[in-house]
Amino acid sequence: MAFEHDTNRGRVLKVLDTLALIEKSAESNRASPEALAVMLKPLTDRLAGLGLAGQAAEAPAPAVDTAAPLTAGQRAAQELADRASLRELLAALAGRLDAHAARLDGATASLVEG
Repeated sequence: MAFEHDTNRGRVLKVLDTLALIEKSAESNRASPEALAVMLKPLTDRLAGLGLAGQAAEAPAPAVDTAAPLTAGQRAAQELADRASLRELLAALAGRLDAHAARLDGATASLVEG
């Protein structure tokens, strides 16, 4: 099995989501950059041990989009969609369109009655 697969990409995204939460907490608590660095030292030490510290600025991994981290539900949906056949994807899309059309019909009917 290849190392670069959706499960590992999802794990990286989960780490990035967690890092974003830590950064948000640091901002909310007015933590200094030094305090944040101390908090993240075990992580940065681990990355340095892998020879990865400092590489992030040189060449970001193209497979991981850090601009807009996905929620856990979005990652799960993406993983399921990646494994689905075209037939399954089209059936799911048709189902979503039918559900949306039914909601619109219900909204239109309530406007006409009201």
